[in-house]
Amino acid sequence: MGVFILLLSLGGFGRDSSKVFAFSPRKLYEGLEKLSEQLPKMWWDRRCLAPFRPQDITALLAPNLPITIKLQASEETLSFVVPVRGALNSGFGFRWGWQFHYGLDIDLHWGDTVVAAMDGEVRLAGYDPGGYGYYCVIAHPNGLETVYGHFSRLLVTPETQVKAGQPIGLGGSTGLSTGPHLHFEVRFLGEPIDVSALIDFPNGQLLERELHLSRETFGHLKTLRNAVYHTVRPGECLSVIARRYRVSVGYLCRLNGLSPRSVLRVGQRLRIR
Repeated sequence: MGVFILLLSLGGFGRDSSKVFAFSPRKLYEGLEKLSEQLPKMWWDRRCLAPFRPQDITALLAPNLPITIKLQASEETLSFVVPVRGALNSGFGFRWGWQFHYGLDIDLHWGDTVVAAMDGEVRLAGYDPGGYGYYCVIAHPNGLETVYGHFSRLLVTPETQVKAGQPIGLGGSTGLSTGPHLHFEVRFLGEPIDVSALIDFPNGQLLERELHLSRETFGHLKTLRNAVYHTVRPGECLSVIARRYRVSVGYLCRLNGLSPRSVLRVGQRLRIR
């Protein structure tokens, strides 16, 4: 069994404006007994992808923001390896207006080798038919978790200790997927965050050695909480829906990736704001 060392460090937060999370890989298992006593079902759950996801992560972290997490540090033998090289075909954020995409989709070919981004331990590995397909979750000693989805084949099992660059799966299109690609997420306290500006996937390079967390990092959560949606009913068209919510057809089109001539389907979900 492994340990998510971050919790022990949270308890030691001071009032500094910035707190650096930097752990040597050899410290990954320190404090296991203490952690298990405190939150045995929350931090090392082997059934749930996000056993702990705060209702308001910014409020929880407010006294300690901004936070800096090291991704690569040669003096501490901490390294980051891009999981697979390929074009980024879908980013972090809203897709088709109503659906929020919590990760990054990287093009690959069926059977391409996908590697672990950093040293850590596999917390979850299995099959999710309605979403990730064959997937795994790796907990890292710097307090992050990475999620990898849509494998054609898994090469690791829960409790496997992995090194950065070690093969963990083969590319595929299992689960909710329309073609071969890797769905990749980086999570902090169970909350997915956008790391697209830190990684050059086509060239396999890490652009920044540190991840800086601030209120802006979690700004998408406020947008999601305030989002309003509408389910299309029989006889409704864009102009009817626009009048109902006192917005323009053009606004609805931009928000939902539609054109003014788009034919709506009954039951289709549209984002209003």
